Amino acid sequence: MQRISEDTFRILVNAGSVRKVTIQPAPWNGKERWAVILKLGMDEAVIKSAREEVRTWASLDSLARWLKTQGVGVVELRMA
Repeated sequence: MQRISEDTFRILVNAGSVRKVTIQPAPWNGKERWAVILKLGMDEAVIKSAREEVRTWASLDSLARWLKTQGVGVVELRMA
């Protein structure tokens, strides 16, 4: 799975290149966190942070606010 930066994610969203955005659980040190999976054509990618291979969020609310600021309006939520 590809790993893309937040800046690249923003560019892809603005260009209309992201086919689907999925939020899914990403356990981190025994705590429930959330990650974003992107569908780019036939490939999938995950958003990375400056320090970690996968960027995670502690709450769905903060993740939803972040996605909205990136220009994402519709997401799929996986609970498990």
